[in-house]
Amino acid sequence: MLTEIRCDKFAPKHQNIQFNYGLNTVLGSSGGSNAIGKSTFLWIIDYVFGGEGYYTLSGDIKKEIGPHTIYFTFQFEGQPHYFYRRTDEPKNVYRCDKEGHFITKLSLDEFRSFLFQEYKVGLPALTFSEITERYFRIYGRENTLEKYPLLVKPREQDEKAVDFLMKLFGHYNILSAIKNMEEELGVKYSQLKSRKRQQVDTAKIEMNQKTIESLKKRLQKLMKNSEEAQLALFGFDTQTFERIKAAQKELNKFIRKRNRLQSQLNAISSNIADTNPETASEFDSLVHFFPNTDIKAFEEIEHFHKRIREILGEEMAQEIARLQPLIDHCDKEIKRLHQRIEESGLAKEMSERVLSQCINVSKSIDRLEEETAELIHQKELQEIRAEAEHKLERLLLQQTEKLEEIQDNINLRMATINGVVTEHQEIAPILQITPQKEITFETPGNTSEGTAFKSLVVYDLSVLELRPIPVLIHDSNILKRIEDIHLEHILERYQASGRQIFIAFDKADSTTTKAHKILEATTILRLSDGNELFGRSWSKNETNDINGGI
Repeated sequence: MLTEIRCDKFAPKHQNIQFNYGLNTVLGSSGGSNAIGKSTFLWIIDYVFGGEGYYTLSGDIKKEIGPHTIYFTFQFEGQPHYFYRRTDEPKNVYRCDKEGHFITKLSLDEFRSFLFQEYKVGLPALTFSEITERYFRIYGRENTLEKYPLLVKPREQDEKAVDFLMKLFGHYNILSAIKNMEEELGVKYSQLKSRKRQQVDTAKIEMNQKTIESLKKRLQKLMKNSEEAQLALFGFDTQTFERIKAAQKELNKFIRKRNRLQSQLNAISSNIADTNPETASEFDSLVHFFPNTDIKAFEEIEHFHKRIREILGEEMAQEIARLQPLIDHCDKEIKRLHQRIEESGLAKEMSERVLSQCINVSKSIDRLEEETAELIHQKELQEIRAEAEHKLERLLLQQTEKLEEIQDNINLRMATINGVVTEHQEIAPILQITPQKEITFETPGNTSEGTAFKSLVVYDLSVLELRPIPVLIHDSNILKRIEDIHLEHILERYQASGRQIFIAFDKADSTTTKAHKILEATTILRLSDGNELFGRSWSKNETNDINGGI
C-alpha cells in the first residue's frame, strides 16, 4: 500500500501526507472551492503509481511551480520501500533510503513491474498502467464519462474495452488463440461470412488421375514393346527388319571381339612399360650404407634378369604385332556395319518415331500430374482452412461463453452492491456484451445524472471486488453528483473493500451525518481557499486541464 507522499513544494502543513489502508479522502471546503488542488493531488497519487499525466497535463504547474521532486513510500508485507520521481525526468523512478538519499535508478516500466509484482496482480497479459488508466478516474482524464464506464476514453472501440475485461478475468489465452487463428487465415472472422469459398473440382482430380494411369501404361508399352511389334506399329516390313537385325547382330559380335583384343593389347603394353627398371642408383645407395657388400653378385643376378626381360620383350612385341591387325580389321568391320545400318534409315526413323511418341506421352503425363498436384494442393489448403475456420468458430464460442460469464458475474455483483447502496429501492445497472463485443451499460428506467454516476461507482466496486484491482481513485466530479443517501452507503462500501481507495470530495457537511463522519475520519488532506495544496492559487478565474473545475 501507499503510506506516504512528501514534497517540499507543497504548502508547509501539507509537505508530509500519510495514508490509510482503506479509504483516503482529499477533502475540500464546505463552500466547494475550486482550484485548491484536490484533483491535482489525485494526479500526484497517479504519478507515484507510475502514471504520466500529472506534469504533462497541467501547464500551470510547470509555469507556477516548475520542476520538483515527489518522495513517496510503499509498504508491502511490513517492508517499506522508498522512492522519488522528478518531474523533469518523468521516465525514471529513483529508489532511495528513508531520508531520500539515492540508491538506484529504475525505468518507469521497471517500477511499474515492481508494483505489479508486489500488488500480486497475477495477470501477465496486462500491465500495471493498463489497469490504473481505467480505474484511476480523475478530472481531466477521459474515463470519467458516466455513461461509458468500461471505456478508457470516449473514442475507444468497445472491442478493446471488452478485450481488457477478458484479460482482467484471466481469459487472455482465448484472445491470443483467436488472434493467431485470424492471422493464420489472413482475415477476421467477421469478414469470413461474406467471403465465398472457392470449391476445388474433385471430379477433375479423379479424371486426371485415371488419364495419367492410362498414359503411363501406354508409355510403358512403348518402352517395352519388342522391335517387331514396334515395326508393325510404325508400318515397316519384316524382311527389311531381318536384314538390319542380322547386321546388328554381326555388329555386336565384332564390337565384343574388338574389345577383347584391345584389352589384351593394353595389358601387354602395360607390362612392357614396367620392364625397364634402373638399378645402378639403387646399388650405389646400397654400397653407401653397407660398404662391405658384394655388389658383383647382385650385378650378375640383375644381368640375368635383364636377359629374361629382353626375351619377354621380344615375345610381347611379336604379340602386339599380331593383335593390332586383328583390332584394325574389327574396327573396319564395325564401321562397315554401322554404315550399312545407317544407310537403311530404319533404326533412325524407328527410334525417332518411338521417341516422339514417348515425349508426347510424357509431356501429357507431366502436364496432368502438375495440374492434379495443384488441384490436390488447393484441396488440402481448403481443408486446412476449413478446419482453421471451425477451430476459430469453437474459440469464438468459448469467448462468447466467457463473456457471458464475465457479464453475469459483474451484473450479479452490481445487483448486490446496488441493493446495499440504494437499500433495494432502485434497479441495478446492467452490463450487456454481445458476441461481437458491443457494450451496453444502462440502468433500466432511470436516466438521471445522479443514477448514472452512482452506477459508474457501483460498476467499479463490482470489478474491484471480483478482480485484483490494486487501487481505485474517484474524483469529486463523480461523487458530488450522487444522492446523499447513496453516497453514504458507497463510502461504507469503500471502507469495507479491503483495498486502498482515494477520493476527492467537498461540501462534506452537506451530506448525511454518517457520510460526514466517514469523510472526516478518512481525510488525509484537507484543502480550502487560503489552504491550497501548493500554498496559493493562481487560476481562480481560469480553466486549466487539471484544476479547472475542482
